[in-house]
Amino acid sequence: MAKEKGFSFKNTEEIAKEINVAFTKEQAIAKQKFCNVCHTGCLDCHYQPDPIKGVHHFSSKPSSQTCGGYGRNSSMCHAGSLHSRRGGTYVGGDYSIPIGMPSDTHFKKDITCIDCHITGSKGMGDMQRTASCQDCHIEIENVHSRSIHKDLYCSACHINEARGYQIVVYGPGLVAGKPNPFKKYSLYHGIQSPPILMKDQKNKWMAVKVFPHSVGNFKIDVKPSDEIKFRWKDPTVKDAYYIIGTESIGNNDKHLLWLEIQQISHPYGKSRKCDSCHQPEQISLSTWHYEDEQGVKETFSGGYKIVANKEGLKIIDMKTFTPIKISKGYKLEDFASWLFFKDKWQMPGNFSIKTEKEKYLRYLKLSQNINRELKYLATEIKNLDKKTQKKFKELKAVTLHNEDEALRLIEDFKKSLR
Repeated sequence: MAKEKGFSFKNTEEIAKEINVAFTKEQAIAKQKFCNVCHTGCLDCHYQPDPIKGVHHFSSKPSSQTCGGYGRNSSMCHAGSLHSRRGGTYVGGDYSIPIGMPSDTHFKKDITCIDCHITGSKGMGDMQRTASCQDCHIEIENVHSRSIHKDLYCSACHINEARGYQIVVYGPGLVAGKPNPFKKYSLYHGIQSPPILMKDQKNKWMAVKVFPHSVGNFKIDVKPSDEIKFRWKDPTVKDAYYIIGTESIGNNDKHLLWLEIQQISHPYGKSRKCDSCHQPEQISLSTWHYEDEQGVKETFSGGYKIVANKEGLKIIDMKTFTPIKISKGYKLEDFASWLFFKDKWQMPGNFSIKTEKEKYLRYLKLSQNINRELKYLATEIKNLDKKTQKKFKELKAVTLHNEDEALRLIEDFKKSLR
């Protein structure tokens, strides 16, 4: 019946060949129904009940809260992909996991998601993944393209943390109330900061969230990847992964391990400090709380450290901060297999951010001079007309994105005041 309605069991049959336990068609359907909570229809975007406008109120322009699922659950719409998987937010506050993440600076200015992510060629619902900063920040983009940081995306500097899932384990558990070998234990909710920077398909630096994944009861042996793999040929989609391979706990229970690499797209805010990047190696800290009801009698917490340099990237110091009290009928490897593979989470690649010490110190001093000049000018123009204040605001934005041209532009602005 399911096949007649468009559900194919081809993948189910292939998966069943590679694992040590049964994976039935009924279990596959239950998993698919769970996945489908992220998919939407017209009402999910345009139905916006309001205490004043009524319960049958519809809007032609969906709000940013609607894109975030409007609080209906933690998987609907971008609550699943943005808040949980990528670890970002646009609205902020309750629209983040864990809650409390700052709102994107664009949201604070009443800019909605679809103001930037416009409708594509296919019409309604075909929202474009990529939004260009240059559509609004033309001058900033122009000076940035000539700056020492021209090979960095805006997000590389302007995103300071990633939340959501910090670990994901697929193991035996309940899905739709019934036993299933692929229960997703992903509610290791926490904060990873600062984001690791890595190069995309175009050799340009982007901010990413890196976190461990595993699936148990594997039958076949899988070798490590030769290199980091990007999921799609389309360079606008920058998510990647690295397969570590299969590892055994010792009881013929193999686990397939991989590192998930998600590009972080929001929230934009104040830029990172210079020394958060310009170090011999990148270091990011993750802390989390396990919040799934399955597997344990009560929640527990933990964390790890990510170290990335010219030799590659590795996750170290994986540990729990509080005891794990396992529920009856579960094993530790069902939901916390990472505890058995603490030293396995690593991948090759050059993550070093090349820094010539003398050059860095010269630009650091230049940056300090620019900030001092801007601070002085801010006091000088605070009582002047709005037009001058607007020009100063534009000057500030431009000079902070190109140190080489900044002092000249500041001098030109000073002359205009005389």
